[in-house]
Amino acid sequence: MSRDYELDRLRSKEKAAFQRKQTAWASYADAKERASMAHEAMDAAWNERCRAREEMNQEYEAMQASSEHYREVWDEYGRIRDYNNARIESLRYEADAEHRAMVDCFEQASSEYEYGDKAVAPMYASEGHDHKDRRDALNCEISALCQEVKAARQTAEYQAPKTDSSAFRAAKAVFEQAKASHESAQAEFKRLKAIRDSCKEAFNTAQAEHARAKEAFQRRLEQVKSAKQRERDKTLDKAGIRFSDRKNAKIVKKSDGTTQIYSGGIGQGDGAGHGHVALDSAGRKTYDRKAFSEHGSQNYTDEKTRWDGPHHGVIIGKDHDHEVTFSQGMGKNAGQTVIADGYLSKRKFHPRHSHNHYGPDTKYGDGSERIENKGGDRGKYTGPGH
Repeated sequence: MSRDYELDRLRSKEKAAFQRKQTAWASYADAKERASMAHEAMDAAWNERCRAREEMNQEYEAMQASSEHYREVWDEYGRIRDYNNARIESLRYEADAEHRAMVDCFEQASSEYEYGDKAVAPMYASEGHDHKDRRDALNCEISALCQEVKAARQTAEYQAPKTDSSAFRAAKAVFEQAKASHESAQAEFKRLKAIRDSCKEAFNTAQAEHARAKEAFQRRLEQVKSAKQRERDKTLDKAGIRFSDRKNAKIVKKSDGTTQIYSGGIGQGDGAGHGHVALDSAGRKTYDRKAFSEHGSQNYTDEKTRWDGPHHGVIIGKDHDHEVTFSQGMGKNAGQTVIADGYLSKRKFHPRHSHNHYGPDTKYGDGSERIENKGGDRGKYTGPGH
């Protein structure tokens, strides 16, 4: 079966879509890294803000001793909650991305294996397992952070006495500055987070495009496989190959339009002792040798292909010239020539009568002698009327 250019086109389109998806993933990964760095800066500012707030709270606790313990507990809970929630959000984005990357790698490994690139498939499978391990680790960290927030709230609800602090006003200015720094860092994180989310959306779009291209390629691949199988079955039907020999049968199409089928060999279709069937360009069986059968002209099946012509010619004699009709052998009769007097039509001239034979004796012997050397009625041509 000729090469399917539509399948090649869809394969190229699928690969291009996959490359675009990988490029989008790289952009997303870079944006995510920059957002993570901004998140770390925001965390540092938050920690400084928390430190300033703790100092402010200490002064406030000195001024209002009755609420000291209350403030300490709930501030601590707020810090844990805000920090953990921000971290949880970031980790969830990362876990979702790792999950999608895992699924994509496994699907790509399966596609490469099915298309025939079996050496590349393990690389994608290994990459998929790496994404899976990172996803599971991120989910475990998210669970731990959620439990930490829950435990902090339970502790805050249990502890509620208030204390006073006398230096609240002295620490408030420092806290306001730390707060402003943190809010600036938080704004930068939000800006980069928006870029990260935009890149993620672009990746999702590229991923969907790749999925569609992959699905179209798979559909065409199944169609091509079915068409190839139908063509193979049709050829094997014409050749009369047994169903038990079809799986390993080997079909070879020659440049002259003929088809050669080898089957029944040891280990594989064209292995030792194989059978051989030949089909002409019209699909007719011209040669049929069963497995483990003898080679030889007895295996030719098409009588019509054993003689060409007939052709007309002139034999130049000593006294005069005369017209003749002749035909040359093909297949098992290769090397033989038949000749008769006069210009005969194809209907009147037939290799089985009205002529003399020349060449290897494949009809009446084993071909070791030439038939004209045997004499008799079908011996050497001797001229008109003989």
